[in-house]
Amino acid sequence: MNKADPLLVARLTKETDMRGDLREVAEQFEAIFINQFLAQSRKTKLAEDLFGNKGTETYNSLLDQERAQQLASSVDLGIADALVRQLGGHRDVE
Repeated sequence: MNKADPLLVARLTKETDMRGDLREVAEQFEAIFINQFLAQSRKTKLAEDLFGNKGTETYNSLLDQERAQQLASSVDLGIADALVRQLGGHRDVE
């Protein structure tokens, strides 16, 4: 019976964990990018807000952050994929 080399298994597991971590961080970066996009979009006002105040600004900021997180995980903009390709490299197992 062939048994897997424990060192090889550990190395492959570590590589998988690192790629998963990289993917997660790349998606967080994508969320930051989307959040900045939403914040800049919100700053573009066509008219004065009659009921706007600091509380509304804070609420909108938090809402934009949550929307950005949801969009980054559900919509594929390609930013996270590009970061994973650029930073992850394609290392072959020796």
